Amino acid sequence: MSRSQSNIVVSYHDCILRKEDIHLLEGPYWLNDAVIGFYFEYLGQKYRYSRLLFVSPELTQLLKLTDSSEYSVFLQPLEAEYKDYLFFPLNDCSSRLSSGGSHWSLLVFSRSDKTCFHFDSSKGMNGMVARAFSRDISNYLLDRTGQYVEIDCPHQENGYDCGLFVLCFAEVIAECIQKRYKIEECKYDSVRRLVSEKRRSLLNLINTLKIRH
Repeated sequence: MSRSQSNIVVSYHDCILRKEDIHLLEGPYWLNDAVIGFYFEYLGQKYRYSRLLFVSPELTQLLKLTDSSEYSVFLQPLEAEYKDYLFFPLNDCSSRLSSGGSHWSLLVFSRSDKTCFHFDSSKGMNGMVARAFSRDISNYLLDRTGQYVEIDCPHQENGYDCGLFVLCFAEVIAECIQKRYKIEECKYDSVRRLVSEKRRSLLNLINTLKIRH
């Protein structure tokens, strides 16, 4: 077994988490693409019979830095045109060749509202990135520029929990949509509590999946 294989803690569908990824959940650390991608894959499986699509951070980054005329190559295999809601974890990294950046936020496209809703736990930090990407994704999915709305949402009180806020926003919004509420009707009061519990609940989820697999 190679060193990289021995480092694998859990393999879940298209996602792999290694020891160094798990370490990020054990302390007050900034979450990377692997952890966010894992939970988006988990939500995707949970809601696989719905019209929700959870786009990986890697694909979101690629789309963000690609002309929208080429989006079909990436989104048609995911049947994005048949989905009512698309969730994108946005990073402020500007490189196509490497991961990184310093802040995560969440952009949710709603087909019925013809709107991209932006959830930023550090208000305004990813605003320019989100506005630019919302124009591109709307042009592809609607054939025109849709609306863009910044949601007044709970904010982080440190420099490392932005990724957790993205996961918890996505979780709350998905549950709200399943209850047939519109995004602007959702209540986000529980997000701060969920964030405080999320590292532990993610570790418990990973341990459960390790046993199953």
